[in-house]
Amino acid sequence: MNKIYGILLGIMITLCAGASVFDNPQKLEDIAPKLPQYGDVSCKFVQEKFLPKSDIMLKSAGNFKYEKNKGVTFYTLYPIKSTTSYNSREYKQINNVISAISNKSYSKLEKDFQFYYKDGWTLGLIPKKDSQLSKYLKSIEIEGNTDMITNITISTVDSGKTHISFKK
Repeated sequence: MNKIYGILLGIMITLCAGASVFDNPQKLEDIAPKLPQYGDVSCKFVQEKFLPKSDIMLKSAGNFKYEKNKGVTFYTLYPIKSTTSYNSREYKQINNVISAISNKSYSKLEKDFQFYYKDGWTLGLIPKKDSQLSKYLKSIEIEGNTDMITNITISTVDSGKTHISFKK
């Protein structure tokens, strides 16, 4: 009988661990204390971008740098060398999201997003219906630990998806 309970408990734990962050809507004031504050970060990144209309997966990799007073910069080394600074007008929203989380300054995000949270430090953001972001952005999922953000997944309304992994 104990084996049956053990098996059932194992199945329940597996199902709960596989639950999406978007199954857990949360109020900002409840999750803000659980999220760490980050300083400047330099690390490696790997990005996979799925283009829905062409079924193509673009892969890139390189160095990532976040400086609180300058913003986000990707130094791509593969497949071609390039530098993308996310403090420009075009990428300002991504920079704002990373800066808000790093600085624990969520008021800018609260205006545009609904919040979701899963223990183990996974934050989900879905644009509010009345936000301009909802026209092109479906969701942002951010995972991290006490040292840094480890993964960001950005999903667009046209079924595009970009997954970025960060490693020291």
